[in-house]
Amino acid sequence: MMLNDTQIGVFVSKVLHLGPGKRKEYIDQVNNLITELTKKITGDSSFKVKGFKKTGSLMKGTVLKPKGDYGVDADIAVFLDVSEAEKSDVEELHSIILKLLKAVYPTKVSEDFKIQPRTLGIHFRVSGLDVDLVPVIPIASEPGFGWQPSSKSGDPVKTSIQGQLDFIKNRKDADRRFRTLVRLLKKWRNEHELDRLRSFTIELIVAHLYDRDGAIASLESGLQRFFMYVAQDGLKTPITFPELGSITSFRDDPVVILDPVNKDNNVAARLTDDERRDIVVAAKTAWETIETASWKDEKGATLDRWKEVMGRSFTIDED
Repeated sequence: MMLNDTQIGVFVSKVLHLGPGKRKEYIDQVNNLITELTKKITGDSSFKVKGFKKTGSLMKGTVLKPKGDYGVDADIAVFLDVSEAEKSDVEELHSIILKLLKAVYPTKVSEDFKIQPRTLGIHFRVSGLDVDLVPVIPIASEPGFGWQPSSKSGDPVKTSIQGQLDFIKNRKDADRRFRTLVRLLKKWRNEHELDRLRSFTIELIVAHLYDRDGAIASLESGLQRFFMYVAQDGLKTPITFPELGSITSFRDDPVVILDPVNKDNNVAARLTDDERRDIVVAAKTAWETIETASWKDEKGATLDRWKEVMGRSFTIDED
């Protein structure tokens, strides 16, 4: 049997959706963090920070309810007051943010801070919220754009935080199922330990399929469109977007999905060919499993197949 949006919506509401009250609680905590950071930098240029901007899945409305090793993450872009010549000195960029965080939270232990290739994280023990702060060096000649550290510890990348947010907003406004579909795909990714498949990469593939085929007719058909595309294409065809205009050349990375605000930035650059194959195999299995489920007459047999894709918590029952 095929599942309609109301049935799948039960699973989304009970298992995946953070809930408006809880989401507001986390956003309020992020707002409070930004307020405290802003107070500290106001009138004190020694911190070398110009300002902040909320970004990531919490702001886009695609964050998942925390479960196991997967908690709630928030992202904040930190606009630094340093020259563009310093854009490659990631250690220095992180040290600027760390100095500011420690000035605001002097009692936090070192374990609450986590330095990663691209971001510096801070963990809040009471709420369980993890905040990743992304250093951004504004580009004076291109308002709205900035340099960010590469997730592969390579050359810095040029992008626009607001431009990316606007791009996703345009797609989710055009397709009312966009955010829910992304949530479902993030759950599938987590269940099958495809951790290198970033949330933004999922969003961009969904956006590409919207641009190509239009809004999805149902959540089940949206999942199948995603899985079938990945399985059949193998993520071998570079993905670009109308906003970028014509593209004449592509990089040699195993997977190429261009940043919708910068055609020279491949957001999937860190995926290896082995990881690409793992994602393709998982998508093919999911596609075949949901297709099999749609032909089953018994509810239990259908749900058993869906649980293979979405995990044992999958349910369509309200009680």
